[in-house]
Amino acid sequence: MTTHHLSDDLRHVPLFAALPESALEALGRVSVQRSYPDGHILCHEGDLGEMLYVLLKGEIRVSRMTLDGREIVVAIVEAPGALGELSLIDSAPRSATLTAQGPVSVRLIPRSAFLQLFSEQPALRDTILHRLATMLRNSNQLHVDMLSLDVPGRLAKWLLQRYERHAGSSRGGPVTFQIGRTQTDLATELGTTRSTLNRALHGFEDLELISIQGDLITVIGPEELAAYTT
Repeated sequence: MTTHHLSDDLRHVPLFAALPESALEALGRVSVQRSYPDGHILCHEGDLGEMLYVLLKGEIRVSRMTLDGREIVVAIVEAPGALGELSLIDSAPRSATLTAQGPVSVRLIPRSAFLQLFSEQPALRDTILHRLATMLRNSNQLHVDMLSLDVPGRLAKWLLQRYERHAGSSRGGPVTFQIGRTQTDLATELGTTRSTLNRALHGFEDLELISIQGDLITVIGPEELAAYTT
């Protein structure tokens, strides 16, 4: 793959969207591409931050462990995206575990190259400030959802977010999309158990708000689902 193609990959990542071509080419030269299978742990909470992970394909689960050993999902990052920049900047240990949720393709950018770019490119610093604000808002919203919504409500919100993403011109009508994760993974993401999630899914199916066929879900009643999120 040529350097030009590498810079094209990086240009689609929001963190790097405002960077000049020369900076993208430099990152392309020092980065390496890797592919990992479903369930592969890219880094553990508490590890030293040595790499920036640039997600080119797939999804990565960002999670933390409670004192009693339960996994709490902080976020699901979809390609294209970048993860792990904060520990590169402040040299603190990784604050979360990154796990491949399905097969993923990533580019690994060394800490030294990222810090050099951070010091030279004001656009990158501005983007990271915006990302920090977004992460804080998302974290606050996740906390509110966990306290205020029951499992059907959290599931309805998850379904509606994907409905909006895939609806396009079909908005208002049925929309089908791939779940893209096991029920166990989705249960962890929503802060519940697989059996409780299964009951919520089948409850919505019995009400004809969704239909399930293998790994595909069709949202039939988006307005009715929205009532569960308030």
